[in-house]
Amino acid sequence: MTILVAIANDSVSPAVIDTAVRLADGLDEELYVVHLVDEDTADGTAKQLRDEMRERFRDATVVATVAIEHVGRSAMRSGTRIGNELVELAADVDVDHIVMGHEPKGLAGRLREGDATLAVIDAAEVPVTIVPEGHAQPEQ
Repeated sequence: MTILVAIANDSVSPAVIDTAVRLADGLDEELYVVHLVDEDTADGTAKQLRDEMRERFRDATVVATVAIEHVGRSAMRSGTRIGNELVELAADVDVDHIVMGHEPKGLAGRLREGDATLAVIDAAEVPVTIVPEGHAQPEQ
């Protein structure tokens, strides 16, 4: 099976990747690393992040597929929509674990945008590992 790893162009993604690699090593699993983007944000920055992740896994001890997935249009708030897309992707790819980061937005941000992390936790049928902002991995 596979571990779904949700990344973004943010400060918590390096810790998300490190956590996912450690899980994959320990569980002898493959990774499906995905960056979700809207049609209008699928620009050079998203492609650069994808390429950086592919390079990061080139000599890794785990097998990793890195992809950009487009988020469908919906009336839902962006965070909620992203969370729902991750849950649907988890079912499509047949994953048995999800790893994602969380950056607090505060009440106003959650009300305006929704919260991808909460949407995934509420709907996922597999274990979910949340890596909080500011989480540093121990040196190995």
